Amino acid sequence: MKDKVLIVEDELIVARDIRQTLERNGIRVAGIARSAEKALELVEEFQPTLALVDIFLKGTLTGIDLAKHLNKKGIPFIYVSANSNQQVLEAAKSTDPYGFIVKPFREKDLLVTLDIARYRYENKKKMEKEIVDYTVQLKSLAPKDRTANLRTDQFRCEDIIGRSAPMMHVFNLIQQVAHFDTSVLILGESGTGKEGIANCIVQKSPRKNKPFIKINCAAIPAELMESEFFGHEKGAFTGASERRIGKFEQAAGGTILLDEVGEVSFEMQAKLLRVLQEKEIQRVGSDTMIRTDVRVLASTSRILEKEVAEGKFRLDLYYRLLVFPIHLPPLRDRKEDIPLLIDYYIDYYARKTGNKIAALSTDSMQKLLQYSWPGNVRQLQHLVERMTLLNNNEIALEIEPVRTPDHSPSEDKKIPHTKTLEEMEKEYILSVLNQCNFRISGKGGAAEILNLSPATLHSKMKKLGIRTGYE
Repeated sequence: MKDKVLIVEDELIVARDIRQTLERNGIRVAGIARSAEKALELVEEFQPTLALVDIFLKGTLTGIDLAKHLNKKGIPFIYVSANSNQQVLEAAKSTDPYGFIVKPFREKDLLVTLDIARYRYENKKKMEKEIVDYTVQLKSLAPKDRTANLRTDQFRCEDIIGRSAPMMHVFNLIQQVAHFDTSVLILGESGTGKEGIANCIVQKSPRKNKPFIKINCAAIPAELMESEFFGHEKGAFTGASERRIGKFEQAAGGTILLDEVGEVSFEMQAKLLRVLQEKEIQRVGSDTMIRTDVRVLASTSRILEKEVAEGKFRLDLYYRLLVFPIHLPPLRDRKEDIPLLIDYYIDYYARKTGNKIAALSTDSMQKLLQYSWPGNVRQLQHLVERMTLLNNNEIALEIEPVRTPDHSPSEDKKIPHTKTLEEMEKEYILSVLNQCNFRISGKGGAAEILNLSPATLHSKMKKLGIRTGYE
């Protein structure tokens, strides 16, 4: 795609700076518009291949209104803005832009964002065709063959499985972004599989044989986060008896996943932004800057637009991470994937435990399809694991159908209790402990079966009120 960029910006100084940057790098400019109305005229006149769009413009239409017209014409666009209003940010995201840039920005940020937008646009049609062909092929297979087909297909990676339209869109995005070094923000509810998406991206990237370091930001105290991320020198603070190499240095040449990045303190966010922009870190207690070559992936179950609006998350960091967002749908929005997931996990746990349960009955499957799955794929996985351990294909949870206002129970009818995720987790851990005679560590212990460290299992038991020997 030979670039011909339309600049839609009502601040003339900013617009001229953008124009000079583009032309200095050999990129043609189709024109400058200070309003959405003028931009639409220039679109018809010059047929731009890409647009840089400010959100708030002169005239009655906003950049978001313009984006809807650009989508209809098949013209990719990138938002250029400094707005932190939650509703505006959510509205902007809903138009499916090809990138975000926050004012003020550097020349390098603009050029990288243009590169990503160009690549996404060039590959969009190709990927859409491949996904359609794949979906037609998969539907032609017998149900028993679908899981095996998914295991070897280019769209399937790790334990991320699906053939629903929302998941095909996710696979499409993974294919588009995997070989870039840009940051990716993975969004979705707890249990949807965000870490699996990160694994997918790494496995399809040129960095797949390099270090992949994962940080659970929610588990690190705020006062220790800087040291955990960037390391510290001996004597940097009380208790720093020796030099420590931080996670970013450990990931040199590879990838780092900031899981639950919304939990990072506001002060630390500024330092994280510097790493993303300048590609350098500084150990606590040191004056030396260390160059670092690390690709950053981030995930969160928080609504970052809300965090930005409340002043809890930096707008510039939000936009910097949002260059390429991937939103993972909840299981309730992709229920056609449930049979595939169940087949996969039945086979997986059969190989892991040696127990093989029969396929679920039609009635059992119908119950699962009607359930709302508040715990998403993780909850489904644990359900199948529990049934396999108990060698029983009966539904082992109190699965209640989703209720709509038209089918709500009468006030005098007792509503069956639907267990919370904490109750289900406690029940599941107890069943495994009983199976192991409450042996936690060692070969065949509960920690091994649950795929947890003994320390983590002890912590969970304490939190859930499970005592050794207690049933």
